[in-house]
Amino acid sequence: MLPFPPSPNKSQHLSVPKRLPLVVGVLMATLFLLPAKGLAYDLKDNAIAHARNGQLLMERQQYDEAIEEFKAAIRLNPYASMAASIYNNLGMAYRLTHNYANAYASFQRAVRIQPPFALYYRNLIDTYRSAGQLPAVKTQLLTLTQDNPDNAEAWFLLGLTYQQEGNPNQAQPCFERFLKLQPEAELARAAQAALKQR
Repeated sequence: MLPFPPSPNKSQHLSVPKRLPLVVGVLMATLFLLPAKGLAYDLKDNAIAHARNGQLLMERQQYDEAIEEFKAAIRLNPYASMAASIYNNLGMAYRLTHNYANAYASFQRAVRIQPPFALYYRNLIDTYRSAGQLPAVKTQLLTLTQDNPDNAEAWFLLGLTYQQEGNPNQAQPCFERFLKLQPEAELARAAQAALKQR
């Protein structure tokens, strides 16, 4: 499970588990997919049309309306092959409205649906940076990689975190470790590309 930023209250931070439990993650995803008060969706609607409308609204910088369109698309067909892309777009809309908690949940959901897409991981790390949570996330990832050095996903995220901070020398061993653990993974190409950017 991807790390979740700690609470700003230190006493709460000490009691928060290192990973967000799956049940809580599913509950959050369910809550932010509920339609806004007074809105109802026609079940004969087309998920693709809502996704396209959401993209058009994003281009027009109408982020709140785009969020509703993306949520409608997901509600109509949550198991479609394009669901990861819609969750990614929903995360971008939430990030642009500074609703970081829902942005994290959206990007995490996109990553879970299609783990090979490095873009979703990058968007998640960039959202942590935008929210000022990158140092806390880095600390959690460092702890996670120390506790479980075979967690390839954590190494990849740690590499992206260092890259986002502008520390390619610290990112390099993280991507190398990821490649050692999962050389055949689809994310391996993204890790190799990150190493070449150095």
